[in-house]
Amino acid sequence: MDAATPSKGRAGRAFRCRDLWAAGARVVLGSDWPIAPYPPLQVMAGARHRRPAGLSLPPHGPGQALTPLQALQGITLNAAWVAGEEQLAGRLAVGHRADLTVLAGDPLDVPDDELAGLPVVLTVVAGRPTHRAAGL
Repeated sequence: MDAATPSKGRAGRAFRCRDLWAAGARVVLGSDWPIAPYPPLQVMAGARHRRPAGLSLPPHGPGQALTPLQALQGITLNAAWVAGEEQLAGRLAVGHRADLTVLAGDPLDVPDDELAGLPVVLTVVAGRPTHRAAGL
């Protein structure tokens, strides 16, 4: 094994999302993790199924997987909190920025291995649509 490949022991201690959550830490998901892809749905899916994007490998530390609700909170409300914007962003509420993404299915009900491919129907940033699927 070369120096760039972590040992099995070290890898088993990496990205312990479920343990952190259980201990009361705010787990924040995003594209700045060294193992995370950029698209938010891929980030959420990875936190749930704990496998690389190709899904061909077995999960790494499946006991550390987040629930669908935890993954959604990690990329929305918790991300707004860590950015110091919890009073402006991270959820749909009066007085918050109107930033939202409408998906073709419920991200809490879609199977973990299908979440990354869930179509985005509408994206709104600061109240202005920036993406709209054909036919909408």
